Amino acid sequence: MKIFKFIMFLFLTGGIITSCSDSDDVEDFPVEKPDNTLTAEEELELEIKDFVWKAMNNIYLYKSDVPDLADNRFSSQTELKEYLLKWDSPEDLFYDGLLYDYPEKDRFSWIVDDYVELENMFQATGKSAGFKYGFAYAPNSNSQVLAYVTYVSPGGPADDSGLERGDYISEVNGSTITVNNYQGIFGNDVLELGLSTIQDGVVVPEENPITVTKASFKEETVPVSKVFTEGGVKIGYLYLSTFLGEFGIDDTKLNNVFGEFKAQNVQELIVDLRYNSGGYSEFSADLASMVTGQFEGEIFTQQKWNENYQAYFEQEAPERLYNRFDSKIDDGAAINSLNLNRVYVIATGRSYSASESFIIGLEPYIDVVHVGSDTGGKFQGSVTLYDSENFSKTGANPDHKYALQPLVYKFANANGYTDFIDGLTPDVLIEESPSNLGQLGELDEPLLAETIAQITGNRSQSPGDFERWESGKLQPEDERGFYISSKNIFDELPQKKPLFK
Repeated sequence: MKIFKFIMFLFLTGGIITSCSDSDDVEDFPVEKPDNTLTAEEELELEIKDFVWKAMNNIYLYKSDVPDLADNRFSSQTELKEYLLKWDSPEDLFYDGLLYDYPEKDRFSWIVDDYVELENMFQATGKSAGFKYGFAYAPNSNSQVLAYVTYVSPGGPADDSGLERGDYISEVNGSTITVNNYQGIFGNDVLELGLSTIQDGVVVPEENPITVTKASFKEETVPVSKVFTEGGVKIGYLYLSTFLGEFGIDDTKLNNVFGEFKAQNVQELIVDLRYNSGGYSEFSADLASMVTGQFEGEIFTQQKWNENYQAYFEQEAPERLYNRFDSKIDDGAAINSLNLNRVYVIATGRSYSASESFIIGLEPYIDVVHVGSDTGGKFQGSVTLYDSENFSKTGANPDHKYALQPLVYKFANANGYTDFIDGLTPDVLIEESPSNLGQLGELDEPLLAETIAQITGNRSQSPGDFERWESGKLQPEDERGFYISSKNIFDELPQKKPLFK
């Protein structure tokens, strides 16, 4: 919908307007509303914009870098209203007006028009096709693109349709994937996927496409966990798909995996976060406590807010700035800790936020060996803001479902390390190739094989011992990354809706 800056108005200045015929009939013209009157729909949109500005003015991490968010920017609600009416939509206001140099400096804040979908995503029950993918140029082509499947969620729509890791998708809904159309090509709710194989450097389409219909389902947070004995060493391995999920359920499942590792006397541990875009900060701290156990009460990560909130927390509630190593999960059950002094982490450019906090949070305390490639580079946390007096869901405006997920703090480790805008650099560089993905949790999967070789010192094959093609570097759609608090962050905050009513 669009709010016009001005409503054009026709003034009739005496007499009547007639046709060119001899008829004396008066021609009826619509009477337009005065330029200070808004329709009910426009009034609601103005309310939403008002909420967006006041929420960002209140708590946005980069408030001081956005002149239009300054407390003295407007002297009255009337001035603020005039400013808000200049923007075509709440989305335009948010992305083009209020974010700090979007998408260069802040590419991770976002706005939604239906917070129910957002909440479902945070519970790992959102609507999805249930697979992750990368893009590569087809062999010997600079125009045709293949989507290669990197992960299929167990029990999701793609899994039910028979899609597998390592499959090549060459067509979507009848359209060949090219360099001109690959971004957003998986946007439809129903996806007819044409698969192909590669034979002697040629893309060979398969006959029968498969259909995947997006649906809401529960994401399995720990779909793969195994114990290997290699070189006389017991090695635990887990692939963690997300730090999102349900407290009391997903943290319990993760704790049970560590209970099994503990029962089998695991000596070394590999945590695979290669496609994990993050989630709850508490899950990350709990995972770190499961790896260790000997640092209860020590700082895992700390938060840096905008100057108003930082000053308030430091004076009134300093503990709110810290995530600490713990001995219990959310339901009070004891954490199954391995008491390790070293952990191996597989992480890539698809690893964000809570995945990165897991790495840097442990580094001041134990040896963290990062195998893979540079991570995504998200060192900020966010919260969900609703249109209520204190931006919590309680008392949210019933007339709409808009919500914000802006960056509100940076996280750092106990030594103050943060601002890794280019990601975390691996100790052992090895990148996935669409030519040879292997299967997650199998010993011949290249990244896992390299990690085990680092542990045992025995390399059975070089990561380069397979045929590759020049696949190029085509990025999938932007991934936001998640580092969020599960608790009610709005309890006892220092400000309510600021400045104007």
